[in-house]
Amino acid sequence: MSPFSALYYIRNNKPRCILLMVMLMLSAVIYVGGLYVTSPLSTYDLFLESGDKFIYMVDRSIISNSESHFDEFLQAIQKDEDLKYLPHSSSGGSFSWYTVMGFSVGSNDLAFGSVDDFKIYCDKLNIKVDFEKLKPHSLILTRMLADNLELKLGDKVDENTKHEALEIYEGQSYTVDFITDKKGYGAYMINDSQSDYAIKLYSDTLSSEALRSKAVALSQKYNVVIGGTPKESLESDFAAFNFIYGFIVILVSVILAITINTAFAGMYQKRNYELSVYRAIGISKKKILRKIINELLLIDAIALFMGGVITILFIYLFNNIVLLPDGKFLEYFHPLAVIGVLICNLLSLFPLVLFRVRQIKKADICEY
Repeated sequence: MSPFSALYYIRNNKPRCILLMVMLMLSAVIYVGGLYVTSPLSTYDLFLESGDKFIYMVDRSIISNSESHFDEFLQAIQKDEDLKYLPHSSSGGSFSWYTVMGFSVGSNDLAFGSVDDFKIYCDKLNIKVDFEKLKPHSLILTRMLADNLELKLGDKVDENTKHEALEIYEGQSYTVDFITDKKGYGAYMINDSQSDYAIKLYSDTLSSEALRSKAVALSQKYNVVIGGTPKESLESDFAAFNFIYGFIVILVSVILAITINTAFAGMYQKRNYELSVYRAIGISKKKILRKIINELLLIDAIALFMGGVITILFIYLFNNIVLLPDGKFLEYFHPLAVIGVLICNLLSLFPLVLFRVRQIKKADICEY
């Protein structure tokens, strides 16, 4: 193996290189931190998926002093071959859930006027349910929400139920008749009544964008309000977490940069004799620099790979042993976590490369 290959130095200086790899692997903490701060928003995935396929639309006249055109609005939908709707049913309660960060958020709860309406909803979202077990006042929960709230099949909830994360409205009561394995947090109530002032608009033929475009046009023409919480609003609500995460990334990066540069400085000081030999036999500073940079990049690549493997294994075990039994979870991937690791890695390595480049460029053979 050529002495100028990046692997040559690593193979002959394993203890030092392993120590440096371990330091660089600490950036994996940033990745886990990124998953941690984005976990509350990621719990809304099922809610956002529902919002893509069903658009909640309300007669404006019930929330403002204006003329109602809701009957004309429904007639227009019935004439459009691409549009369908489910009548709205008022929710009999609200459900929240506890996040990995320790606070509760919510709620992704929907009510349906009949089992048949709920079946249409489930078919669109690929939610597997045994509909024969359902009846008016049935409560259907996703597995994660049921575990999170410690509810089981057959449990009854009503206005007297004492629970910090759920509230059943006066005069309402429900029985947990089915728990679905659909990923996410969702509570679905079957009622025996429907309202005449709101609907859930959907389509079997249109894309989400086309459906929303039609909904907007209809809302403007017939004085109807589009309800629901768009993704942009949720992201705005959790923007503070991203700011805190960014501060942590910078702080950890600075600490790692100082620690790693100190360790590397000591390691390369011991290589002065080796580098002086290279210069004495006529090897250019440029080639020496290329060798050192290649070594750093290889060490960093190995550290990132090993850190990634260990991190994924840790998340898997942490999810299955600690979080999932309590109805919580960490995603394995989020773009913000990747960006955080890349920033941390670059901020740690850049000063190291810069200092070594400046040192070797200024140095003469006699200084080795």
